[in-house]
Amino acid sequence: MELKLNATGKIKTIEIAGKFDIESTEEFESIFAKLIEPNPSIVSIDMSRLDYIDSSGIGSLIKSLNSLKNKKGKLILVGMKPMIMNVFKLAKLDMFFEIMNEMDFRAKYISDDDTDSEIDDLLKRN
Repeated sequence: MELKLNATGKIKTIEIAGKFDIESTEEFESIFAKLIEPNPSIVSIDMSRLDYIDSSGIGSLIKSLNSLKNKKGKLILVGMKPMIMNVFKLAKLDMFFEIMNEMDFRAKYISDDDTDSEIDDLLKRN
């Protein structure tokens, strides 16, 4: 799994690429915990380059959703491939997560003048 962090305005984004499985949950959860320390209101997880997710990856996303909800924040899953979306629908997880395609997400949450890149420091500290 490859993780990349971005910030656009007040929205923090984690891009996940490759496989999200038992071997990568600890790294993801550590980075997510650091990302939400300053209480961001919205965190998006860009899943457009995610090829595979197993139950431990889904468990990490559920844990992250609950952590952010406890801080009155919002977690949005963005750009899921159809195969991964089917997993979420079969498990009825689409009822718990806000899931959007990238175009709708950008239209609703991102304005053209939002840019910020201080978030990459989190990866360097990890």
